[in-house]
Amino acid sequence: MGKINSRKTTVDGITFDSQTESEFYRHLMGRDDVKDIELQPHFILMDEFTVSCGRCVKGKVSSPKTGNPINCRTCRGTGERTRRPWTYTSDFRIIWDAGHEDIVDVKGWANERFPLVRKMFEYRHGKELLVVKKQKNGWRYV
Repeated sequence: MGKINSRKTTVDGITFDSQTESEFYRHLMGRDDVKDIELQPHFILMDEFTVSCGRCVKGKVSSPKTGNPINCRTCRGTGERTRRPWTYTSDFRIIWDAGHEDIVDVKGWANERFPLVRKMFEYRHGKELLVVKKQKNGWRYV
């Protein structure tokens, strides 16, 4: 999914998706209370699952030429379709000297899908997904 008005930026040999992300990285690197920074950690929001195929009956459909039963192309004759897991990649995982960690997403804007992703992340992982925006006087959690 594309970003509006974002340009890839390289800092310390690391390429960031936007200039705002790179500025937040510089901000974190300048802090004394940051123990470790992980870039773009991946999270599973929903595991892989199967659903019954709605285009066939027990994996078989009628051949358009002969009318004989053949394997369904959609489910390959199994009668079930596998859905891939729903994943999310945040911008940063910050581990603080105090021992706790924060998962942070840097936003200049948010599309209509992000609130759903945020809620699902929080439900699945039991912690708040922090969103940070750059303000005139520094960084603000929203």
